[in-house]
Amino acid sequence: MKSACLLLLLCGVAFAQTPANDWAQWGGPQRNFKSSSTGLATSWPEGGPRKLWSRPLGDGYSSIAVTGGKLFTMYRRGEQDVVIVLDAATGKTIWEYAYDAPFWKEPDMSNGPGPHATPLVTGNYVFTTGATGKLHCLHKQTGRQVWAHDLFKEFGGTVRPNGYSCSPMAYQNTVIVMVGGVGNALMAFNQKDGAVVWQKHDFKNSTSSPLLINVDGQEQLVAFMFGEIVGVDPNDGALLWQHPHETEFGLNTMTPVWGADNLL
Repeated sequence: MKSACLLLLLCGVAFAQTPANDWAQWGGPQRNFKSSSTGLATSWPEGGPRKLWSRPLGDGYSSIAVTGGKLFTMYRRGEQDVVIVLDAATGKTIWEYAYDAPFWKEPDMSNGPGPHATPLVTGNYVFTTGATGKLHCLHKQTGRQVWAHDLFKEFGGTVRPNGYSCSPMAYQNTVIVMVGGVGNALMAFNQKDGAVVWQKHDFKNSTSSPLLINVDGQEQLVAFMFGEIVGVDPNDGALLWQHPHETEFGLNTMTPVWGADNLL
């Protein structure tokens, strides 16, 4: 669905202002949608929870990253993608960063124009990816652009009918994204300057986002690509394993789920 407005409830503000419970990326701290929060309400009061504030935004599917009492998200405004940071208590804008993001060809707008990905907040930076494949690093406090890459024009990334969807993931001093294409299926960039740290493999891209897992002490980056699911070394991108997983139109959409029983 399209996002026409943002509503924040009382319990959401309490969560946002608790540093230990920051939700600074897609899926939360471990990208598995699990929260360590305690003391949550088990039922709503009669008439529902009290609404604290609401405000309009634009189109988009980007969810909300929460850290330090601030909300980070994206939306579409005309031919621009907009990164916005809001005060969690009031909904007021702290800063916005808008950039031109025209579609490269006639996209499939039947489900809205995006953005589809969720910002990543780590250290002093905010990393975002828009539907037109533009990766940005912004300063967390000011919204100033630190660096940017066009994943389609620079690296020949897979162009999806509904646009780019991968939510970026941090690993040590890098930010990792799924790109797709010859030699660029997965890419890691230096967080500070955007330099390419590694780029590997020829898999086409999907609409999924990667996950970091630990298998008996070995860290692995798992990516659900167009026609396969793969595991790579997050340090250098070396392929550890792959299994075919073909679907109609390459619609491998969900983020992989990793269990304590070592089942993926």
